[in-house]
Amino acid sequence: MELQDILGTEQTPLEDMLAERERRAETQRRLLAAYGGPLLCLSLNMAGPVKDFPLLRRGYREGRRLAEAALTRAGGSARLLEERLEKAGPCAFYQVEGISPLDAKRALCSVEDGVFLGRLLDLDLLLESGEKFSRQEIGRPPRRCLLCGGDAAVCGRSRRHPVEQLQRETVRLLTEFFSAQWAEHVSVQALRAMLYEVSVTPKPGLVDRRNRGAHQDMDFFTFLDSAAALTPWFRRLCQLGLQSPEGEDQALFDAARSLGLEAEAAMRSATGGVNTHQGLIFSLGLLCAAAGQLYARLLPREGGDALEPEALCQRAAALARCHGHKGGASSGGARGEAVRGFPSVRRWVLPALRQAESPEDGGRRALLALIGQVEDTNLLRRGGRAALEQAARRARQVLSAPPEELSGLLEDFDQELIQAGLSPGGCADLLAVGYFLTFL
Repeated sequence: MELQDILGTEQTPLEDMLAERERRAETQRRLLAAYGGPLLCLSLNMAGPVKDFPLLRRGYREGRRLAEAALTRAGGSARLLEERLEKAGPCAFYQVEGISPLDAKRALCSVEDGVFLGRLLDLDLLLESGEKFSRQEIGRPPRRCLLCGGDAAVCGRSRRHPVEQLQRETVRLLTEFFSAQWAEHVSVQALRAMLYEVSVTPKPGLVDRRNRGAHQDMDFFTFLDSAAALTPWFRRLCQLGLQSPEGEDQALFDAARSLGLEAEAAMRSATGGVNTHQGLIFSLGLLCAAAGQLYARLLPREGGDALEPEALCQRAAALARCHGHKGGASSGGARGEAVRGFPSVRRWVLPALRQAESPEDGGRRALLALIGQVEDTNLLRRGGRAALEQAARRARQVLSAPPEELSGLLEDFDQELIQAGLSPGGCADLLAVGYFLTFL
């Protein structure tokens, strides 16, 4: 994406920037007179005439969060007094309370120097006299230039670097910070989804907190080991998508498939060779890559607004079709669901999870709805068409029972499938996908 597409075209004239600078100085004097010090003035450094755009505004909001958290950790607090969201750049004014100026400055410098985004933040601490509490007073060196690492103030006064280079570096820092944050977020939600799915109890024929279901080679703790081993791979799959915002689908799918095979090897290493999540590696892996790709498209222009499940599922479907499926009704199993954009998850699971009194109650009802409606290839393979249809009828019967009878009927259904050696593992994977979409 071109730099101009990210920054936009609305420039702040020099006279407006100078006027805003004076207004901020007047605001500082007024607030110091009213509240005393120390006063924190927070803004973002941005070279050039474009001082406000979605990505920068998001960096400003994150900077506020980081500064507030740092002061809280140091034993103080930051009370927002005033905020200015102008085209000359956003800024906020805080009264710092419960902490000495020395400790407050140390906390703020820990953000400027210790956090990736901190390189872009201006966190000025003003004393009651109006003087700035400098970094040098706590033994910290001057702020460093984004490009050469020299004294930032010297580079700024001498105009040593072209404005466009500074703009590009600022955009790069913001993009890398939020992309890394997003990849971490996606992998954590994937982990939550796996843990929630296995924890729902009782689950007919499936491993849960009470029993092994119809499985002899795995239990609840096998799933915990597997989920822990897979989490870093879901992060890498998201990062893969982040690096290919406009990349060709087949190339992204091939790279994701390679990572998926490595993830499967990590799973089997953690479980002693047991297949706990093979189908889910495919489904969640595609969704993680799609989440990275869509986020990378949204972040520069819109500041990375939340992704809609529909858009995420359709992006994953486009990647899944690179596997060779045509997306028709004959495509079954995890790949068939992915090719069609997870219609069963969107129709049955998401509404159940959103409307339920608790995540576990929603998971039980969503799973029953899936067993009652979806052709689970695991059930089909283990018991044939007759067993699949009988399980579907039983699931619909349990789901239609009064709420107070649900738990007991589920336990009965669980025992029936255990005795028959049947496990609706495909439906369990779709439940995990539903949790993931809900969390994300």
